[in-house]
Amino acid sequence: MKYESTILMRKLLHYSIYTIALFCVLVACTSAPKLQKVETSMLELNSKTVAPSDSSFIKTVLPYKTKMDSIMSEVLGTSEQALLKGLPEGTLGDFVSDAVLKKTNDAYNPSDNIKADICLLNNGGLRSQLPKGKITLGNVFELMPFENEIVILTLSGEKTKQLFESLVENNGAPFSGAIVKGKGKKMTELKIGGKDFDVSKTYKVATSDYLAGGGDKYYFFSSPIKVDTLKYKLRDAIVDYIKEENKKGNTIKVAIDGRIKYE
Repeated sequence: MKYESTILMRKLLHYSIYTIALFCVLVACTSAPKLQKVETSMLELNSKTVAPSDSSFIKTVLPYKTKMDSIMSEVLGTSEQALLKGLPEGTLGDFVSDAVLKKTNDAYNPSDNIKADICLLNNGGLRSQLPKGKITLGNVFELMPFENEIVILTLSGEKTKQLFESLVENNGAPFSGAIVKGKGKKMTELKIGGKDFDVSKTYKVATSDYLAGGGDKYYFFSSPIKVDTLKYKLRDAIVDYIKEENKKGNTIKVAIDGRIKYE
């Protein structure tokens, strides 16, 4: 799903590029002294922004901002608590990974009819918390501001083992669909989909295209057996999940469930 806010942001970017390009052409075509120095300043566009009376640029931008504010204020659902990041496990990571795994499998129709087993993300990709009370589209954009899309990697049992060994060694990360235990930095137990891990099997992992490419040192994703793409953004999956729960009359409620534990 594509949102009108993305179109508005592109319009702002195009306007800025056009303005800069026009300035450069005017400077190049004049015989006046060449530009020697450029001074810049940052103006944040938020709910408190007021257009200076002498700023034609701000006057041009503000109508788009007003429209964007209207879009971003859409209420998607309600949370009974603030969802926060945490290690080795946090309510935000549990919620996002559960939501992405659910919506991935709703949209995923592989030829072998085998859905994704787990979802693995990273704490660094979660850029803000989700508040207690009303959750708006803007809240989700703040949480997940990037355009990363979901991919499903089919991994060998050995690669899957490396994945969870790395997770235990690095004190956790947002994941769903498995239970893992560790002692110190060593993995001692692993269950996927409620069953004991079997190194002779293959497993499907839903993740972001960024992480699938080895981002955040997720090197265990290298050389997968297969890569399936959904053309479905992580952010859109979260939005769709919250809307779906709200439509069912459900509020968001997350409890730390011990999907990762250390002895």
